[in-house]
Amino acid sequence: MRKIKPESGALVVLLGALTMITALAIDMSLPALPTLARDFAATPDQVQLTLSLFVMGFALGQLVFGPVSDRFGRRPVLLIGLALYAAAALACAFSTSIGMLVAARVVQGFASCSGSVLGRAVVRDHFGGDRAAQMFSSLTAVFAAAPLLAPVIGGWFVVHLGWQAIFGFHAIWALALLATTWIGLGESLKLRDGQAIHLPRMLANARTFLSNPICAGNALVNGLCWAGIFAFLSGSPFIFIELYGISPDHFGYYFGLGALALIAGALTNKRLLRRHHYKRVLKLGFAVVLAGGLLVFVTCLTGLGGVLAIMLSFVVYIFGQALVMPNALAAAMEPVPRMAGMAAGLMGMIQMGCGGIAGYAVNALYDGTALPMGGVILAMAIGTPGIYWAVLRRRAA
Repeated sequence: MRKIKPESGALVVLLGALTMITALAIDMSLPALPTLARDFAATPDQVQLTLSLFVMGFALGQLVFGPVSDRFGRRPVLLIGLALYAAAALACAFSTSIGMLVAARVVQGFASCSGSVLGRAVVRDHFGGDRAAQMFSSLTAVFAAAPLLAPVIGGWFVVHLGWQAIFGFHAIWALALLATTWIGLGESLKLRDGQAIHLPRMLANARTFLSNPICAGNALVNGLCWAGIFAFLSGSPFIFIELYGISPDHFGYYFGLGALALIAGALTNKRLLRRHHYKRVLKLGFAVVLAGGLLVFVTCLTGLGGVLAIMLSFVVYIFGQALVMPNALAAAMEPVPRMAGMAAGLMGMIQMGCGGIAGYAVNALYDGTALPMGGVILAMAIGTPGIYWAVLRRRAA
């Protein structure tokens, strides 16, 4: 069978769906967190470990999947990652204790990074510069279907089928992607690095990326911007469901507003990139992210407008995030085309590491109000442009 062509819309859909598996694993589980606490007689902190340690597993896995794909190619490593993800999802579904569920989620997080890391690497294998930024924007628009639909589907599963159905869906999704990848995705890596998984080469490649201000600075910009998103993911289920009394199967409707903003931001970013360099669009995104962070903090502090005001404020942040992250991704990977797998892995590790720290901060500071979540989001909104001006301003000039 003929493989998907790089310039085709089918590649965008497939890579977007592969990137989506992490978002599905996170967002579908959000409405289930209070239910998991009751079913396993666990504290909110214990249940939040299913989210935080998933992210840590995700961060660790990227240091494995990225370099291994530089050595053996994107396609075979992706197939292995999807198979492992499906197995871990089934283990989650059949968990009999909170400890077992947390352990299975760590493995699921580790395997889920295969989709996002190798999806980014495939884009860099085929494209560079503004074209890569446009491609990342297209992936974001496809990816946004996950936060749009996942909480709604997850909430419906919790109410009507039980939380176990969420993880059963994860397994089915991964197996469907595995079959599609096997049939339709060709190998994008033209020249494999035979030394890519040797420790000296891995350390040298990591040092090359992290010592380059353009690579490391944009990776931090991307990570801090994402951390604001993850602070919301971590705090909103308890704030919306327990503090404001939103039903788990209605939680996703509020969350869907954010997904619509993500789609609108991604499409806006792609259009702006046709007329402006991505660095100019990036600066516009900083202003929108900062405005959104301030609005979220004010609504969380005052309580004016309730849950809808918090969500609409966060919509502004998400719109700005869609103007920042695709361009930061393209900028960070541009200088290192021969080690795209390692670069994608390091970027993902930094991104999810920042997200895990932000999520932990929200949970550690949680006092029964929305203020800790709002404060962490504001801190990330300030830090995102702060890193740019501190590290990248002279380079950009």
